[in-house]
Amino acid sequence: MGAETKSDTYMLFPTVLQVSRLGDWENLNRKLLKAVYDIKGSTPNSLPATWVCHVYTTIASPIEVLARQEFQDLKTHIMTEANRFADTLGLDRRRNPLRITECWLNVYGAGDAQEVHNHQNNVISGVYYVKAPKGSSPITFHSPMADTMLQPPIVQVNDANTAAAAFEPQEGQMVLFRSYLKHSVKTSRINEDRVSIAFNLTM
Repeated sequence: MGAETKSDTYMLFPTVLQVSRLGDWENLNRKLLKAVYDIKGSTPNSLPATWVCHVYTTIASPIEVLARQEFQDLKTHIMTEANRFADTLGLDRRRNPLRITECWLNVYGAGDAQEVHNHQNNVISGVYYVKAPKGSSPITFHSPMADTMLQPPIVQVNDANTAAAAFEPQEGQMVLFRSYLKHSVKTSRINEDRVSIAFNLTM
């Protein structure tokens, strides 16, 4: 019998997420929650006709959320965390600074969901949770390879073979990811609102 074979495993081409819990989230969220419901009370739902799910959203509304005074602290947090994430990814943000392209509000009620999608023509996307009661639907991220490769039989799901990963929302939490990454939100099964603020950045 010959010498023992030695093997190394390399985790190449990782799917990278950054999850942050803002330090001042309680005070921030009190202010944001009032502002969100003020907008919801005066701004019609701008749910795009192409969406098959239902949720209150301002994504197609002309309202500029981050131009409002109530959202300025959140805007600062978005840029701070996005720049940190860009540094982790090795992006050249000093010669090509990040800039926010859009920001919108989402309020999920009972029975609301979000279909699988990504955010084309952007570099970094993110979501911030303003209200996430116990039992709120998770955000699920889908493997970039799931649509193109055969899924073989597995004996145990782990980080090296999973086709999807779900993250339970927490109030004060900001999740950042590359915009090509497909994601969805499962149907809400609770009778309380799940409130989030989503945004995109480019360079």
